[in-house]
Amino acid sequence: MKKSEKLFLLDIFKSSKNLQKVQQNISVGDLIGLIRRQLGMSQRVLARKSKIYQSTISRIESGVLSPNIDTLNKLFEALSCSLIISARPYEDLDKVKIKQAYKQAEKKVNYLLGTMALEKQRPDQRFIEEQIEEEKNKLINSKDLWDE
Repeated sequence: MKKSEKLFLLDIFKSSKNLQKVQQNISVGDLIGLIRRQLGMSQRVLARKSKIYQSTISRIESGVLSPNIDTLNKLFEALSCSLIISARPYEDLDKVKIKQAYKQAEKKVNYLLGTMALEKQRPDQRFIEEQIEEEKNKLINSKDLWDE
């Protein structure tokens, strides 16, 4: 990944984390209801403006229905808001890649160990760990990283 792309993603992830803190895990239905009430708008008016059935809006606001992106766009547009969708990784992407590379390397080395065991040639543990580390380092930026 290019340095500029990585920095760009880090900025997005940081913003997402801050947004999540501010919104305190409020559901999208609750958010729509809050905005609608702040505007002094009834569900009936929102339904007319968004061309979404009032019963659908009620079900979204109560958490019974999870709206699709098209519905959300219509609702937020009718509420004079833009819809922002952001990703927030569970952990640093480099850590995810390292874990995946380690998993793949361990799998590959263990396969070879199985073959060697059949021939009664199992190497010592330090050698095995060294092989896994070398294979992991090869895989980290390889196109084969996610091939399983």
